[in-house]
Amino acid sequence: MKHIMMQLKVIVIANMIKYRKIISLLLVLVLNIQFVTYARKNIHEGEVSEPVGEPKTYYSEGIIEAKDPYQEYNPLNPVKPGINMDEYNSVDNYTVDLNTIETRIKYFSPAYTSIRASAESMYWMAFYARGGNDTLLYNDNQYTEEVKELVDNSKALLNSAISKRNALKLTDPDYQANYDKLSEEIEEKYRPQYNATSSAYNMAKQTINQTKTALGLSRALYNIGNVDNSNQVAFARRAVTKSIKSLVMTYLQLLSYTDILEKQSKLYYDMYMLTLKNQTLGLATSYDVANSIDTYESAKASYKKTNTTLKNLKEQIAINLGYKISDIDKLNFVEPEVDLNYILSINFEDDKKRAYTSNSAYTSISLNDKDRRLPGSTGEEILHKRQEYTSNKVINEFENVYNNLQSKMLAYEGSLYLSQIAMINNSANQRKFSTNLISELEYKGLEIQNLGNILQVKTAKYDLINATNDYYYGALGDITLS
Repeated sequence: MKHIMMQLKVIVIANMIKYRKIISLLLVLVLNIQFVTYARKNIHEGEVSEPVGEPKTYYSEGIIEAKDPYQEYNPLNPVKPGINMDEYNSVDNYTVDLNTIETRIKYFSPAYTSIRASAESMYWMAFYARGGNDTLLYNDNQYTEEVKELVDNSKALLNSAISKRNALKLTDPDYQANYDKLSEEIEEKYRPQYNATSSAYNMAKQTINQTKTALGLSRALYNIGNVDNSNQVAFARRAVTKSIKSLVMTYLQLLSYTDILEKQSKLYYDMYMLTLKNQTLGLATSYDVANSIDTYESAKASYKKTNTTLKNLKEQIAINLGYKISDIDKLNFVEPEVDLNYILSINFEDDKKRAYTSNSAYTSISLNDKDRRLPGSTGEEILHKRQEYTSNKVINEFENVYNNLQSKMLAYEGSLYLSQIAMINNSANQRKFSTNLISELEYKGLEIQNLGNILQVKTAKYDLINATNDYYYGALGDITLS
């Protein structure tokens, strides 16, 4: 018997080894097939170039997904949480427009995003310093899970008892007895149990909210979620916006000037060639030729120098708006227009008061502890005098800004007439040249004069836009005191 058992054992072991080899071979075969073949979308297709599978998750059209703005983060398109995607997408392009430049700065400017990140970091420090933690932030339900489970269980028991009572049949001879028994259990056992656990759960939730409020956590979280709207950060954003708008306006002015210089340079070259031709005809001297070539070389040098400055300025704008230097040629600058509606609706008296009450020099006025006294004391008088002195300084600076706006407005109105004159002169010069009333050399000279008038018109327009921006930001308190 013992010998037989030994033989069976040997046979079993041999079979196990045999089957183990077979299973291993099958696994290898399956793995090889998996790596070299793909699923087919339907029986009529051959092998596909990539795996095809059905989605694991299906959503109905009526389902709304609630996402935590603090946790949501897509690694394929890393956009920080809390971002308004409509705003973000509206400026995620190569358009440089004064009307949308502040929004571009809000999301892409290295200077502003650095300021914003520092402010947000301070708010987070305040949150954790006040006793905040990740559980309170992301999953405060964790504190009430056990109580919530008791509430759910007691509610289930209550509903079960009510369902049993409702299911009783009136034809049952024990109906009344059973009904009274279930009613007694419901009112004396299940309902009080549910009310007690529900009350405990609500009290726990209320305690958590009160704790957040008492520690200032709710306010800290609000500040984190609205960091762009805090006074200091908003003021910094306006300061950055004002600075970059000024850079853009300088670039546009320089662009117009460079365009004029390029045209003048070509005209001066044409005039040089005409003078050289006149010399061969005995109509010009060598002095005229030398003077003409000097004028051309000077204009060409001015154009090259200005064009280099223009390129450097464009790079600065690109960097400050968060663009790559490699994308600088893709930038499209939108021609700004004068906002006459805003200028004509200005209420200087109202803006004057807001200008100093919003100015950092005024709002930062405070007293040392030794100067603090009861109301009506010397300390209070010192505070009022400092406020009055600073407000007068801000008002004086703001009045200068307002007067400059009025001056630029007059210059702009005058340039509108100059623009019409330039158009008339251009047509007149063409008629004179076509009817041989003036020579080609004289015609080129008149063209150069007309280009100067066109530049003056452009300059008046940009100067007014700059003055308008200075007034707008000045009325919001962004005024540097001399």
